[in-house]
Amino acid sequence: MRWSDQVPTMMECRMENEPTQIENPRFRMWLRPDGIVHLVWAPMIELHLEDAIASAGAMSTLTGGKRAPLLVDASTVGSQDRAARNEFVSRGDLVAGVALIVTTPLSRLMGNFFIAVSKPVVATRLFDDEESAVAWLKGLAT
Repeated sequence: MRWSDQVPTMMECRMENEPTQIENPRFRMWLRPDGIVHLVWAPMIELHLEDAIASAGAMSTLTGGKRAPLLVDASTVGSQDRAARNEFVSRGDLVAGVALIVTTPLSRLMGNFFIAVSKPVVATRLFDDEESAVAWLKGLAT
């Protein structure tokens, strides 16, 4: 079984030629019906600038270049280099807020490091579960 097979597929009907999900060898991203973009990284990969650029491009494709809240499953991701961190935190043009799901002590440590060192330009918080992360992202829109 591939890692991406463990992520639910999206069954939303959209206009022809508008993607609802994008699969990359290093991540899977989809636009949820509630307007939140959901990103899941492949397990234990090291993130580089190319990954940050590819995920920003995927998000732009899914949202038509409009800002949207971003839910990131960061529970199994590996390290990220400085260039990737800088790209992630500078994307206020695409991202309205970021909820990072961290379910292990290591992912929480890395998430806290990311926020403290990189100082994202949009609201960014860590969560233990998807439900509370989604509730917070929805609250950003109000």
